[in-house]
Amino acid sequence: MELYISGTIERIIFENPSNFFRILLLEIEETNSELDEPEIIVTGTMADVLEGEEYTFWGDLVQHPKYGQQLKLSRYERAKPSQKGLVNYFSSNHFKGIGLKTAQKIVDLYGDNTIDKILAEPERLKTITGLSAVNREAFVSKLRQNYGTELILAKLANYGIPNKLAFQIQDFYKEETMDIVEEYPYQLVEDIQGIGFKIADQLAEKLGIESDAPERFRAGLIHTLLSLSMETGNTYIEARQLLEATITLLESARQIELDPSQVANQLASLIEEDKVQNVGTKIFDNSLYFAEEGIRSHLTRILEKGKNEQFQQATIDEAIRQVEESTQISYDAIQKQAICDAIQNKVFILTGGPGTGKTTVINGIIAVYAQLHKINLAKDELPILLAAPTGRAARRMNELTGLPSATIHRHLGMTGDDDTSHLDDYLDADFIIVDEFSMVDTWLANQLFSNISTNSKILIVGDSDQLPSVSPGQVLADLLQVPTIPQTRLQKIYRQGEDSTIVTLASQIRDGALPLDFREKKADRSYFEARGEHIPAMIEKISAAAIRSGIAPSDVQVLAPMYRGQAGIDQINQLMQNLLNPVEKDELIFENLEQSYRMGDRVIHLVNDAESNVFNGDLGYITDLIPAKYSDSKQDEITMNFDGNEITYQRSEWYKIRLAYAMSIHKSQGSEFPVVILPITLGSRRMLQRNLIYTAITRSKSKLILLGEYAAFDYATKNTGTTRNTYLIERFDDDQARLSTEVVQNLVENVEKSVEKSAIPVENFLLSEENILSIDPMIGLTEEDIQAFFSPLKQEK
Repeated sequence: MELYISGTIERIIFENPSNFFRILLLEIEETNSELDEPEIIVTGTMADVLEGEEYTFWGDLVQHPKYGQQLKLSRYERAKPSQKGLVNYFSSNHFKGIGLKTAQKIVDLYGDNTIDKILAEPERLKTITGLSAVNREAFVSKLRQNYGTELILAKLANYGIPNKLAFQIQDFYKEETMDIVEEYPYQLVEDIQGIGFKIADQLAEKLGIESDAPERFRAGLIHTLLSLSMETGNTYIEARQLLEATITLLESARQIELDPSQVANQLASLIEEDKVQNVGTKIFDNSLYFAEEGIRSHLTRILEKGKNEQFQQATIDEAIRQVEESTQISYDAIQKQAICDAIQNKVFILTGGPGTGKTTVINGIIAVYAQLHKINLAKDELPILLAAPTGRAARRMNELTGLPSATIHRHLGMTGDDDTSHLDDYLDADFIIVDEFSMVDTWLANQLFSNISTNSKILIVGDSDQLPSVSPGQVLADLLQVPTIPQTRLQKIYRQGEDSTIVTLASQIRDGALPLDFREKKADRSYFEARGEHIPAMIEKISAAAIRSGIAPSDVQVLAPMYRGQAGIDQINQLMQNLLNPVEKDELIFENLEQSYRMGDRVIHLVNDAESNVFNGDLGYITDLIPAKYSDSKQDEITMNFDGNEITYQRSEWYKIRLAYAMSIHKSQGSEFPVVILPITLGSRRMLQRNLIYTAITRSKSKLILLGEYAAFDYATKNTGTTRNTYLIERFDDDQARLSTEVVQNLVENVEKSVEKSAIPVENFLLSEENILSIDPMIGLTEEDIQAFFSPLKQEK
């Protein structure tokens, strides 16, 4: 039975007008709970509520660590407001220019059902003296907004939608909310964060949409298609897999058994209507299909059309010689050829791992290009444009080349997480260089290439052995397989030696095997065997030793594959926060969900915000905490500094950040850190694969500490992972390009009604002693031993 509490609101303790979050003190009059207190705190999202008025709140009783028992509401209902309550409401700070006397006049004028009558006949307010036209219009507008919101919330609550989601729905659709909810309930899955297919399907069921309705099947297919693409990174899903997954979703949502042929027929209809695309039995979400096709067509356009200034080989050789002389750098034969090919070709790909000289070659290409085109690189406005997928990668590019660089999103005018460019013309550059291209997904690559002029030249740089993009596609890896695109892979490692083994280790892991000396202590790396439960304590000791040796706390970065678990990012963040930024007496702290924020905390930005010049993956520090009572927004606010760019977020925007003492390996791409601590155990088995470990190791500049289970590192190194299914390479093949996208026939054949869950194979790892992992991994090591590891780094500084 759903718990409810009815009573009178004694006081509104806190309210946030931007997200409707409120904290109330309620005098209890009736409840079906076992509460024996006279009053209780109620928290949640709700429209304007009136002090002194009666309400019924439904929800769950929770125990706040500081304030005790509270009701966390899911929905609420207001009793008919009294005249006294309305007078107090109208004269509150919700309505400008209305005092107690004017409010009483309004209530007296309209009588019973005051709000309904005001909204029906607002012109009668003109008879009230002392109420200006501006204040009258503002009063009616605000009343209509609040009252309309409350009516919508009440209707959505009747459909079983929680209050918080109901506010999101109302805020997104505004006055069209109920029309969309009742006519197109499955649209909510695509538009509203937090509403999955099952919630929308429950709503559809209450609206009378049958379990075998065609629109239900179609919504399930489209939702499953994009969801599978996001989960797997594939740009297409095989029809059989799509049908099986969709049927499983549809049947589990309503606990029924469906006829697979009916779902298959709807998939065929979606293809015929161009709602989804197909090549044979490969089924594409429309946006991914046309993004892949866009990449092919735009690169082909750039390669085959427009001008391409050619230089005599002797001229290029002389320019390279002059650059070598001025920079005191001697290029090898492969590097010289890469510079030459980048100069002579419209599109060129430069790839290679760490230590292979990519930066040296990039700078060489820029210098030779400038020499040949008589460009002064010291000028402010250059025909050369540098870009990278993240803010940190762009800033690193700027540091390594000395030239201005920005994110791809910023160059394309893409704001927030908007995936569409807003440029009126092509990018204003003759030569475009894009680094860290392994991170660029199919959608972003299409937007980038579509904004490059036919007369421009593009250099694509990246390491194809790193993790692919988070979103669907593996654009760099695919383009490297296209024979018509010139490319060079740098393989010779220049940055290696007895004191520099990290690059060599990365190269060995890339080749699929841990070196024999993996567990040996080196000048720049060390390994500690440990189970997950020991890792937090080890990280604490190692970090403390690093700091005592003179290493700045900001130089120590923990990278981990997963957020949950004993060795997960969330757990380590709390530990590192207490170690590196301990709470001082009477210090202000802001709590938010499972995290707390303090002055000086390291944070990571989670979304792109081109307008504020801060991007997904950027790292910053909290410089100020502003309590709600001192802020203009009347919300708690956090001010942060991201590489000199200071921004302030209200509490409602804190979802854009999280603590970053520990961060995911995916989020670390494009960054480098002086000291990297990498904990890996078999608890993260499902995430472990070669490119993950390779990416993490190559983030370290000076010191690398590997923690965990040797078996986990070995498993990851040998596991190449699942190759993503993409169709980009085939699009560059003329024969494949002429394939007709025929409608899938007989999709129902052999489609099973249930998806068998395949068991994950368990490998046996032989240990030299039975209890080796149960022993304290720090046994036999003194604080001096750990301290000694960081001494060389201190001396370097």
